[in-house]
Amino acid sequence: MDNDKMWAFLAGVVVGVGAVCFVKSEMGHRAAVAIAEKGMALKDRVLEATDRVKEAASDIAAEARYSRERKGNA
Repeated sequence: MDNDKMWAFLAGVVVGVGAVCFVKSEMGHRAAVAIAEKGMALKDRVLEATDRVKEAASDIAAEARYSRERKGNA
């Protein structure tokens, strides 16, 4: 194993162990819950925006179909 790769691997292990210890602590648990809460709120906002875009696209398509039918019957 290359010396740089070994140090990178060891650094990854240390960071991983530190992250696990942090999340198991009370402060880490509260931070993880807060991050998850914000992530869920972001997901909800994205879904709402997606629904608005879908509705707008549906309205535009319906208006285009209506306009095309009107021009075809004229």
